[in-house]
Amino acid sequence: MIVPTARGGPRLERLLDSLADRPDWAEVVIVDNGSGDRSLSEAERARPGVRVLAPGVNLGFGRAINLAARSCATNTIVLVNDDCVCDPGFVVELVGALDPPAGVTMAAGVMREHGAAGVIDTAGVDVGEGLFAFDYLNGEPQAAVATAPDPLGPSGAAAAFDRAAFLAAGGFDERIFAYLEDVDLALRMWLAGGRCRLARGAAGLHEHSATLGPGSERKDYLMGFARGYLLRKWSVLASPGRALRVLAAEAAICSGQVAIDRTAAGIRGRRDGFRTPVSRLPYPAAAIAAQPARGRGGARLGRRLRRRRRLGSGMPASDGGSQGVMVVLHAAEIGGPLRSLERELEWLAASGPLTVVVPEGGPVPPLPSAAAVERLALAPLMLPAGPLAAGREIAAIRRAASDVGRLIARERPDVVVVVTTMLPGAVLAARRSGVPLIVYAAELHTGPGSGARRRLGGRALLRLTAASADAVIACSDAVARQFARDRGAALSVATPAVGTASRGGDGASFRRELDLGDMPVVLAVGNLTPGRGQDVLVRAMPAIVAAAGELAMVVVGARFDRPKDRAFEQELRATASELGVRLILAGQRANMADAYAAAAVVVNPVLAAESFGRVACEALVAGVPVVATAVGAVPETLRDIEGVQLVEPGSPGAIAAAVAATLGDETAATRAERGGEAVLARYSAEESLAVFRRAMGAALRR
Repeated sequence: MIVPTARGGPRLERLLDSLADRPDWAEVVIVDNGSGDRSLSEAERARPGVRVLAPGVNLGFGRAINLAARSCATNTIVLVNDDCVCDPGFVVELVGALDPPAGVTMAAGVMREHGAAGVIDTAGVDVGEGLFAFDYLNGEPQAAVATAPDPLGPSGAAAAFDRAAFLAAGGFDERIFAYLEDVDLALRMWLAGGRCRLARGAAGLHEHSATLGPGSERKDYLMGFARGYLLRKWSVLASPGRALRVLAAEAAICSGQVAIDRTAAGIRGRRDGFRTPVSRLPYPAAAIAAQPARGRGGARLGRRLRRRRRLGSGMPASDGGSQGVMVVLHAAEIGGPLRSLERELEWLAASGPLTVVVPEGGPVPPLPSAAAVERLALAPLMLPAGPLAAGREIAAIRRAASDVGRLIARERPDVVVVVTTMLPGAVLAARRSGVPLIVYAAELHTGPGSGARRRLGGRALLRLTAASADAVIACSDAVARQFARDRGAALSVATPAVGTASRGGDGASFRRELDLGDMPVVLAVGNLTPGRGQDVLVRAMPAIVAAAGELAMVVVGARFDRPKDRAFEQELRATASELGVRLILAGQRANMADAYAAAAVVVNPVLAAESFGRVACEALVAGVPVVATAVGAVPETLRDIEGVQLVEPGSPGAIAAAVAATLGDETAATRAERGGEAVLARYSAEESLAVFRRAMGAALRR
């Protein structure tokens, strides 16, 4: 069994899991087509009968299959795409359909559509006049296989070949990188006397176009190349009458791609393919005429277009399609929007090509293993303090727009997701490239406490975002209300998912590491920066200690290498020393559960308007009571939630009183546990992901 993969990851794992019932004689050979998935070596070690070939580059589909076919010594080879899931008995049924002594050297499996499991996606190849190729039985109910005649040949997604006949025919034509190579091979094997049998019991699910995405520029080019190449190779245009009919149909198809897919890549591909030197073969009229009648070409094209509509909703293949996506992050830290979009990133990575752009410097954030990571010189927009600073910010925006634009041109994603409104350069790059753009808005720019300059700059960013994006996803109603004055992008609210990752931590190890002993901990979580208000909590600590006894204040969070943040850290340490406060700056932590488990109370003393309030939610899920300032979206996020005390921002006295009351309340932990259950019920991953999926569909349809 040969499985080429250019992505690896969860999709391949699902296929391998579905093949667990295969016989012992069926070895699986995975051809790593430059996936970059380091877990493939683990699959080879952990799964008996699995072997990995790693040529180090993406050979394309045909060359990868040929390499694996030549490397084995079996009588039979079976091809399965990595975007398939096979039903039980798939291998035995497919191989059993072959009968080389009787001339049956090809067998076609039956793959149903992943998003419409009762509908056939492909049961082989169907070739009409002019070498127009379609998936056999596409769009018909699965029951149709019971009485359907055998096809010309199998689809590369699910095929079996007699290996000797496959190699005698020359295998796949390696000039074709991807698409239609199965049609070409089926014609050559048919003309050599081989026939195909429909293996009616060899079934499964197929995520059609899961690798490159339906209608993507890359797919249109490769399909166009293969089409142009085969027109020349099989002398399709040798007959004037046939040439006129074929060229008229090609013009209609390319016009549709320009109008629907917004790309002329199919035209370029046909030109390049037709120009490729090849030894010409006679037009295969006999092979085409021998096929079962499946309706006129218009009916076949109609079935293809209906499938494109099902796939074109922008949803991953589990919902009927997939898209190549580029996600641009403004920070590589573990918290914030990255944590809010964990499920969405996993969904994207499991569904198709995913490129994640992160700032240069620092560690790579935890990302799905299938994601490709690119580093660029990105930094969130800062409020300039004067003309010189403003000039530097403008220059940085231009550089970011240029760098991101070049990356978009190279990767050709079907959609770009910018995970902040603070990267105008990335927003402008996507707008100029014409790629559908989604902006995940997780900042409050115009709320109470914002100065005049910040409000003015914030309004400019909001207008740019609304005018440039095809869809905006706000992380809270408070963030969404900022766009009330702006028209353009489709606007939706996806409150971040809050899971149980903050539960079950090892508080004892956290205490030992920081030498805390049994001392109660007042925990603050967030980046070390003036807007987070850690200095207010430091000033509140003496009153808290006086009321509740000896305590330690621990701050978990990164400190950006910016002048204002370096100065803030020095000031914070100096104030704590002056007031006799035991202050521990613990830095960024990958496992926040340990910190929450060590805390007696979590304080979120933030001054700047928070767009959601994740820290309080995670603390409650961990069963820790919370004192938080009532800023931005925090009151609406925590409405009717137990275990929280909200106080006015910037008041050490208010914080001290609330923390002391919490530490003296024997029911605080119980109420926090109930609050945590309410948080989990209100902020589920399923609801957040559903909104994200709808927003992607809206962006791709605009």
